[in-house]
Amino acid sequence: MADVTVYKCPSCGAPLHFDINEQRMVCGSCSNSYDLEYIRSNFNEVTDEKPADFNWIERTKYVWEPDMLEQLAEFSCSSCGGNIITKNTSASARCPFCNHEVVISSNFSGDIRPDKVIPFRKNAEEFAEKYREKIASAGFAPKEFRDPAVTDNIVGCYIPIWLYSCSCGCKVNNYSAKYKVTDYPILGTDIKKEAFYSVAPFLYDKAEDFTESCLTGFYASRYTIGAEHVLDIVEKEVRHACSSRASILAGGDYIPDSQNAETSLSDLKLMYYLVPVWFLNVTYKGEDYTFAMNGQTGEFASPKVPFNSKNKLHFWAIFLVCEIIAFLLTYCLVKEDYMDTWTGLFLTFLVTVFISTIPAHIIASIIHLVHSKKYTGGLMPDKPYKVQNVNSFIEEM
Repeated sequence: MADVTVYKCPSCGAPLHFDINEQRMVCGSCSNSYDLEYIRSNFNEVTDEKPADFNWIERTKYVWEPDMLEQLAEFSCSSCGGNIITKNTSASARCPFCNHEVVISSNFSGDIRPDKVIPFRKNAEEFAEKYREKIASAGFAPKEFRDPAVTDNIVGCYIPIWLYSCSCGCKVNNYSAKYKVTDYPILGTDIKKEAFYSVAPFLYDKAEDFTESCLTGFYASRYTIGAEHVLDIVEKEVRHACSSRASILAGGDYIPDSQNAETSLSDLKLMYYLVPVWFLNVTYKGEDYTFAMNGQTGEFASPKVPFNSKNKLHFWAIFLVCEIIAFLLTYCLVKEDYMDTWTGLFLTFLVTVFISTIPAHIIASIIHLVHSKKYTGGLMPDKPYKVQNVNSFIEEM
């Protein structure tokens, strides 16, 4: 079985947990607290076993690359000896027998140990407050979103990411340019990209040397998209983006894979980080809506929330009124002999349906906008999901 670490209080033996407000490991029993440096020095935490000259770029062929599907694995609790069954990619779990939070150290040992970690600085209640302010208080949101108990499902996760940096030289015909890519984040796991990138960026200069103890009480996993695979993808993106910029500045249109564009990459750097994100999934009519908050900066993002049944009732009521008004106006403006035929009445009905639909939508939306008193949710999200690409991280040198 893999190595599992339990952090116990040196004073009373009770389990320790990472306190976001204090940024220390705190005992829930005697309230003693210990900083991360003390934990590194006094606990049998797996140390960084990488060679002194370790470099992800040069050693991608030698480090662990995922070669199997995610599956269940069995681990042994170092506190009570009980068996813990969880995903083989999980790096933290809770023992079902002694209820201790444990860290599965073997998923962070040797070459696959993260370089840095950004501890949580925003707690779950801060996320819940933003959620209630932005979404749950909206009058048009379905009851599934406004249920006070929904915030009980907030989960804190440490997400594995890769940070890529490089210099890129481009030559298009007789024009030359040099660009720099700095800290381009690439997900190291298979989650919803839109939710993650919508709460970026993170303050990477505030990261700590990796310490397993701050993972206690949160969900964490090792990377499942390895360095070699990431490099294959990101280098193509960088060459394409830089060549496109150079081609435009040279006065031409960029043609993908054009022989006229020459690129060279240098000063390559790849770092492995764990970053904090709060997630909340709300299921409505069989569809999952994922809300996210940056656990370091507090940046909040939400999907487009569907309207509740009130909106539909308002729409049909307004539509009926608009339809009657439009029909009467049309009847008054056309010849009576034409309106006396069934064909004329049917055509008039079709025209008025088309005319009434747009105003009905607009008026119903305004009613719900005024009722909610906020530009949020399904009307105008505070910060909708976005897709991030390398262009946002390129600078001209």
